[in-house]
Amino acid sequence: MAYQAQKLSDAVGVEITGIDLREADAETGAALHRHFVENGVLCIRDQSLDLDEFLAAARFFGEPIVQIYGQFNMPDHPEIGLLTSEDTDSAGTGERKIRGTSWHTDASYFEQPPKATILHALIVPPDGGDTQFLSTAAAYDALPEETKQRIDPLKAVHNYQSSRSPRKLIKRSADQVDRFPEGILHPVARRNPDTDRRAIYLNPIRVECIDGYGRAESDALLDDLTAHCLNPTFQYRHKWRVGDVVMWDNRSVLHQANDDYDWRRHKRRLMRIMLEGERPV
Repeated sequence: MAYQAQKLSDAVGVEITGIDLREADAETGAALHRHFVENGVLCIRDQSLDLDEFLAAARFFGEPIVQIYGQFNMPDHPEIGLLTSEDTDSAGTGERKIRGTSWHTDASYFEQPPKATILHALIVPPDGGDTQFLSTAAAYDALPEETKQRIDPLKAVHNYQSSRSPRKLIKRSADQVDRFPEGILHPVARRNPDTDRRAIYLNPIRVECIDGYGRAESDALLDDLTAHCLNPTFQYRHKWRVGDVVMWDNRSVLHQANDDYDWRRHKRRLMRIMLEGERPV
């Protein structure tokens, strides 16, 4: 299937146009997977997928998993969740809660965090509601050699809610707490098996500390690495269009949502799929 590909930024992201995922064959799916692997963020424009078509398209890239927040999942399609402008913390305060409004990678507190996340835009506001991305692989590449040597053997402790997190997360049900214990160890410099490229694998909402470090030394290193990652050189800001299918590599990309639109007047609705991942190394 013929299509056009264009880089979205120097560090991360590629845009695909001229394609209908409902008609894509295995060869086209393999080509799209290569674009995803090489660029970290893949945006496929102008799609109109129902639930089954969205799942079929996702399987070009991996195996969809049942998402942890069951209250947001589609009936009869637990691998597909909804992100909307009206989401609430139903297991907690019940207040409106826009998920993802600070830099993070998805579900790093899993022993096998999801490889990728995919969103399909159904309704978007005319202005605002952008999603930002940054390449932690590009950030790793830009580190001084002595810093790479320092962090390569280190591991960090990941919890559902880090005491360092800049925001309070949605409350989990008792079942969710039981399924995912605290204190999961993952490498600070993670190797992506699809590229053999390392990335700084730090999640500001989940990482509690560097394993084996005292609190002061741990906080200093985490603060330095986070500040380094947030350099605009490594970033791309996505302005959503209805029909966008956007996926990103959770192993080498951080993202954050922006709640900067009038949600009482303009709605936002996106379908979400996460893909099964591997144990970080």
